[in-house]
Amino acid sequence: MLIDIPRTRLLLQRGQISRLPEARATHLCSSSGTLWITIDHDARDIVLEPGQCFTVRSAEAVTISALSGPAVLDLRPVETGTPA
Repeated sequence: MLIDIPRTRLLLQRGQISRLPEARATHLCSSSGTLWITIDHDARDIVLEPGQCFTVRSAEAVTISALSGPAVLDLRPVETGTPA
């Protein structure tokens, strides 16, 4: 999926998956619900509760899913001049 707007909001239902092939230098934030984030070739699992954010620093694809119910994912680019 190619998303080319400064800010994007995705609603994910429980178990629904969204794949972001080019998410480097993107802030991922949970506005509501719990999100599970995995990055290809990265052993970490990232879990975001409402109000928490994570900045993608890898060029690898990112997979995001809602864990326990509907969740809202906010995406925004890292601002110019801010280290990614």
